[in-house]
Amino acid sequence: MNSITKAAAVLAVLLIASNAFAAAKYASIGVTVGNIRSCASAKCAIKFKVWKYTPVEMLSISKDKTWVEVRDFEGFKGWAHKSILSETPGMSAKSDANVRAEPSADAPVAWTVDKGYSFKFLKKQGAWLQVTDDAGTSGWINQSVVWGFTEYKK
Repeated sequence: MNSITKAAAVLAVLLIASNAFAAAKYASIGVTVGNIRSCASAKCAIKFKVWKYTPVEMLSISKDKTWVEVRDFEGFKGWAHKSILSETPGMSAKSDANVRAEPSADAPVAWTVDKGYSFKFLKKQGAWLQVTDDAGTSGWINQSVVWGFTEYKK
């Protein structure tokens, strides 16, 4: 095997390996309420509903490129029409959680949310994330109790 062929083979292996370990791709729900379906068609059954800012991991895309297979923070999978997906950074509470007035465990609780509650990510300060909900209420939540993304990755 000559050196050019060896170099091409090594490059091919590196490209395949880098794709296998590429960062996960995320989106959030961009409509007030969206349907996640059992297959890539509006004729398919609705498996579950999602709310604005709910983050989802994008797993695959349909052949016609109009449906995206997604997974939520609990591992539930289904198909979302591309029109309901957004690049807005979103978070979901992994459990019931306190949203605080300031980025500190000692700060007053601004409000409490239930598991699955979705937020729009605004900024990060240490282990604290400033978030807002669809109603425009904002506060701080510890990153350990949320799942989602702070930066959109295609």
